[in-house]
Amino acid sequence: MESRLFLLLAAGVLIASCAWQSEAMKIGPDTYQTSANASPARGGPTGAREMALGSANKKCETLGKEIEVTDVKSQYGFPANGVVTVTFKCK
Repeated sequence: MESRLFLLLAAGVLIASCAWQSEAMKIGPDTYQTSANASPARGGPTGAREMALGSANKKCETLGKEIEVTDVKSQYGFPANGVVTVTFKCK
């Protein structure tokens, strides 16, 4: 019984600490979009925003250009994750 409870708790911790981010995708001339998803344990909307903006900055740095953020959209995903999409230009 104790081992089952431990496994359930361990699985819950693993699921609760999930986060992902997408690579920057070109959506127009010098315009890109990237997104990130972070569970409450990874900072929720704030953590997702940090990851998405980090990915956007990295893309512009690889091009030797400066970032210009044109839009940031925040929303919630299942179960209580923060999801952020950043649209930006590299100039």
